[in-house]
Amino acid sequence: AFIESPTFGGSSWLAHSSLLAGVEVRDPQTYQLLLTQQCDTLPDRFARQGYRSLALMPGLRYAWPEGAFYGFEKIYDARALAYQGPEFGWWRIPDQYAVARFDQLEVATAPRQPLFVFYPTISSHLPFRPTPPYQADWARMLAQQPFEPGTLAASLARTPDWTNLGPAYTDALNYSFTWLAGYLEKHADSDLVIIVLGDHQPPASVSGASAPWEVPVHVITQRTDILESLQSAGLQPGLQPRRPALGPMHELTAALLKVFDSGETSPRSASKRSAPVSSHQSGV
Repeated sequence: AFIESPTFGGSSWLAHSSLLAGVEVRDPQTYQLLLTQQCDTLPDRFARQGYRSLALMPGLRYAWPEGAFYGFEKIYDARALAYQGPEFGWWRIPDQYAVARFDQLEVATAPRQPLFVFYPTISSHLPFRPTPPYQADWARMLAQQPFEPGTLAASLARTPDWTNLGPAYTDALNYSFTWLAGYLEKHADSDLVIIVLGDHQPPASVSGASAPWEVPVHVITQRTDILESLQSAGLQPGLQPRRPALGPMHELTAALLKVFDSGETSPRSASKRSAPVSSHQSGV
């Protein structure tokens, strides 16, 4: 489906807080006020149901004390992910590495709690290049040299063209969808609910004049109970979202909670369970 973002071309945290808190946040003043409130967030809700609520944030390089507001049990920032490979542009860490490292640290451990994961991806973030190459050997992503020298050199040589960012944006999204598809293939037998949500449109230099503030949301799972509830909530099967939009982003929060409540309310003990995983792709 499509939903309406509270922001356009940047200020991703306004969209993130709208979704996580279920409150419309369209400006910095509202955001600052929200952080002073007692608010039941999505991480809080899932923690009460026995989930380990985590934030995977490879783009976070500095202290983030306001992160305590959301109630995450742990925040995996750039330092915690300990990336030692080649750096890609401003954001350094390839998304594929971030999820591979997270799998190693959290998903592969057994026994463990089920996981609620909030993941703002960064490889699709402005300026979009250099775009990391996809590594089919996921285990190699954790090595200091995850890519073949020639492949790496070709990727790093593709720098942003600030007067024509459209091709770079397309490359970045292609990379995002490629690693996501690879991750799904790698976890084909896992009990996953993955929400892929655009936090905002890219800048107008990419999206064009008078572009709508609508962004796509996809939910990927094998859980038929959840899929049926999602369709009752207005989402449609398939890869192509349809208009009109369901509504503003903060209303999606209540809709998702209703969908999850309609299914299994207590987590299973299976070690492969990681549901839901919330993945946000900047500028999708």
